[in-house]
Amino acid sequence: MQLILAPLRGVTEHTFRDMFMRHFGGIDEAVTPFIPTVEGARVKSQLLKDLRPHVAALHLVPQVLGRDPKAFRVMLNALRDLGFARVNLNAGCPWPMVVKRGRGSGLLKNETALAAMLEAGCDVMGNGFSIKVRLGIDDPALLLQRMPLINQFPLDEVTIHGRTARQMYAGIADVDAFASAAERCAHRVVYNGDIFTLDDFQRLQQRFPHITRWMIGRGVIRNPFLCESIKAGREIPVDAARLKNFLDDYLAAVCLELSGDRPVLGRMKELWFYLQHSFKRGPQLLRSIQLCMVVDDYRHIVADAF
Repeated sequence: MQLILAPLRGVTEHTFRDMFMRHFGGIDEAVTPFIPTVEGARVKSQLLKDLRPHVAALHLVPQVLGRDPKAFRVMLNALRDLGFARVNLNAGCPWPMVVKRGRGSGLLKNETALAAMLEAGCDVMGNGFSIKVRLGIDDPALLLQRMPLINQFPLDEVTIHGRTARQMYAGIADVDAFASAAERCAHRVVYNGDIFTLDDFQRLQQRFPHITRWMIGRGVIRNPFLCESIKAGREIPVDAARLKNFLDDYLAAVCLELSGDRPVLGRMKELWFYLQHSFKRGPQLLRSIQLCMVVDDYRHIVADAF
């Protein structure tokens, strides 16, 4: 069994991953928040800064967002030059502006564009190329319609999130629709969607005993001890001291990475949108943090919470 940290833009970036691996366990691999393709013959190093080496051992898979196979090839070659043997194509981002431009989940709508991106990915990366998808845009049957095309390419794996793009993250993941898609997929399948507790994971594992790779995003941000619990097969209670040390170290690292109260607080507020669920008075705590204008006020609020 392998647990994969899902890409959450604004949260699971390099600094978070680094600090998380120092303080918590259970994660075997991480997929980066998407890197957009760009026009031109080369990729600026600034665009790839999230791919810096980590202090702790962590297998990292870059994820790329785009719809132009030529630009995609340029990006893939840049990633290969950095030593990455595996890359993931984002065909699952649900944000309306991304979908409208035919990227992310919007790729599923255009069979020709999807085929061109899959061909480019497999051509450059060989068997190290994978794809992350949703069930569709409005209709969850769309992925089933595209599965024969996806099966034609020698993909490393297919990660399936059991929602349509229209759903965003509302409601619950459609486990039955995931099962139908996974059954028709000729590749190794990674499960993604609504793993928030040990019970959630064990229930899904019982239903899908053939699944060996599991992607978890919001659940592990809500409860950083979740992956340790899954690996141990028992509930690991929240350790306030460990959590506080992580938050202190993460804040210090973010302060070194970003300049000014506003961007630093923006990063911390994104984290607390999920982390509030680990606290009894989480919604009130989140509101207080969201009202912070300076980092010192944030420090005092978090100190009081512990």
